[in-house]
Amino acid sequence: MKEEYIRFIQKLSNPSLNGRVPGTKGHDVARRLILAQFEMLSLTPLLAGKWEQTYTAFDGKIGRNLLATRKGHHDKWLLLGAHYDHVNGCPGANDNAAAIGILLSVLDSLKSSNLNINIVLAIFDMEEHKYFLTKSMGSIHFYRDSQKQLNYDHFIGAFILDLCGHSVGVKDRENSLFVIGANTSPILSKSIDLTQNQMKDLQIYRLRSRRLFHLSDNYIFDINRKPNLFFTCGHDPHYHTPKDTFEKLNLEKISNISTYITHCILTISRKFGDSTAELLLPSRDKLPFNHESEIVELSRFFKVELGPRHNLDLICDFLIRELSKTPNNDLDKIKTTLKSLRIP
Repeated sequence: MKEEYIRFIQKLSNPSLNGRVPGTKGHDVARRLILAQFEMLSLTPLLAGKWEQTYTAFDGKIGRNLLATRKGHHDKWLLLGAHYDHVNGCPGANDNAAAIGILLSVLDSLKSSNLNINIVLAIFDMEEHKYFLTKSMGSIHFYRDSQKQLNYDHFIGAFILDLCGHSVGVKDRENSLFVIGANTSPILSKSIDLTQNQMKDLQIYRLRSRRLFHLSDNYIFDINRKPNLFFTCGHDPHYHTPKDTFEKLNLEKISNISTYITHCILTISRKFGDSTAELLLPSRDKLPFNHESEIVELSRFFKVELGPRHNLDLICDFLIRELSKTPNNDLDKIKTTLKSLRIP
C-alpha cells in the first residue's frame, strides 16, 4: 500500500472530524476527502455526471452514498463497498477509515490492469447506530435504487469491508482475516481459496454467511440471496470508543489485506477472460463451501478438532463479537471456552 493511502486513513480518522456523523461538518470533510481520491484515481461516476447518490433519511438528514466505477471488458460487475460514517466523539480509524483506504489502494493497484470485469466502488453512508438495518441505511438505499441503473443478471458479487484495521486479539492469530459468505458463490469462494496461498503474512479463514453475521453493509445483499463476501477482523477492544485511533491500527496488516483483495479481483477477472477460467469452476471431487468446510476452517483457527456436537453458530458469534475484546488471548485457554459451546 502506498504511503498516500496511509495518510488518507489518518486524515479520515482525525479526531477533529468528530465521528463523521451525517449532517455534520466532519461528515462533509470526510466526503470531500473521499471524492478527491475518486478524482485522483481517474474513476468514473456511476451515476450520470455525479459522484453522489443522495436521499432523505427518516430523520430528515441527507444521506450521501459516494459511487464510482472502473470499466472493464465484460458485462459482469463486482461491487467493492465500505461505509464512511461513524459515531459522535469517536475517530473511527478501524471503523471504518481503514477499510476505505484499503479499497482505494486496491483501485490504485488495478489502474494498469486490463480487467475483464467492471468494478463498482460504493462508499456507503448511514451505516451506524439509528440508521442500521433501516430503509435509510446507505447500502439498503443503494441496493433498491440501483435496480434501475445496474443489471444484476451480470452481478458477480459484493466485497464488503468493515473493521479490517486491527490485530485479532489471539496469540499467533493476530493477522487473521475472516471472509464471511464463502457459501454464497462457488466463484467467490474459489477465488479466496486460490489467492490465500499467495499470502504468507495473512491468515485467511472462510466462514458461511448467517444471520448473526449481518453486522454491516453485507446485510442487504445477503438477505436478497446475492453473492457476497464480508471481510472483517471482528470486533476489537476500542469498537465505538474514542480510543479507535489511527495509532492503534496494524498498518502492515492493512497493506496486506489490500494486496490480498487485489489478487482476489485479478483471479476473478481471469475467470471471464482467459484460459485459466476453469480454475474457478467447482470440480466434481470438491463440494461447494458447506458445513463440513466451515468445521475445517474453525478447527484450523482454534487448533482443535471440532465436530458435529459443536454449535458453530455460537462459536462464530464468539469468534467475531467476543474474542478480540481483550488482547493476547491464549488458544489453550480458549479451548476451555469451546467445550461449553456445544449443542445441548
